[in-house]
Amino acid sequence: MMKLAAAYLASAVAATALLAVSASAQQTDWTKRVTVSSMGGHVLGNPLAENRLVEYVSYTCNHCATFETTSKGPIKSGYIARGHVNTEVRNYVRDAVDFTAALLARCGGRTKFFSNHNLLMSSQENWLKTVQSTAPEVQKTWNEGDINARLKKIAADVGFYDIIAKRDISKAQANICLADKDAQEKILAMTTYGAETVKITGTPSFTMNDKLLDKVHSWPVLKPVLAALPTNN
Repeated sequence: MMKLAAAYLASAVAATALLAVSASAQQTDWTKRVTVSSMGGHVLGNPLAENRLVEYVSYTCNHCATFETTSKGPIKSGYIARGHVNTEVRNYVRDAVDFTAALLARCGGRTKFFSNHNLLMSSQENWLKTVQSTAPEVQKTWNEGDINARLKKIAADVGFYDIIAKRDISKAQANICLADKDAQEKILAMTTYGAETVKITGTPSFTMNDKLLDKVHSWPVLKPVLAALPTNN
């Protein structure tokens, strides 16, 4: 009788522990979990999600900015929050201004990335106007001198220092980020991988579980793809 009671007690304890683990998993706010992939991209959501969405993005691409503003809320609430989808942002650099913005987006570490990313995208229309209105002789200086001098010149002329300051990142901190050789190499490597291995043709472009989503370049087209994904939740 004592053995039976002990076995029952052990079983009850195990069941309680299992329920506690399950409850803990359900309470995890995946919309705040940020990790960095082996490629150097930033991943939002459950790192072990069964479905992995990767976006190749250019900061000077207006379609990318539109995707960010239209998809951010629905993807977070409808997919990331449930834990069965995570999203990774990878760079596909098109020009020196894009490269500068990409480096500043990484400023402050992984936990700041998505807010930095959103700020740069939501303000894109304004700073792109500055780029377009900058005199050709000034733009020419963006390609002169060493890489660090060029990036700092772009950041100053485009107004990136003032934009990133809204994220409590000082000019001195921003300059450290711009000079980060490891970050520079990762961004360029993601660009090369996207072009040569994934073979994307424009931005934004997406892969799902490492497979390129053909002709998917906007939220209205991506939305049914996500809706059709299987989930165990």
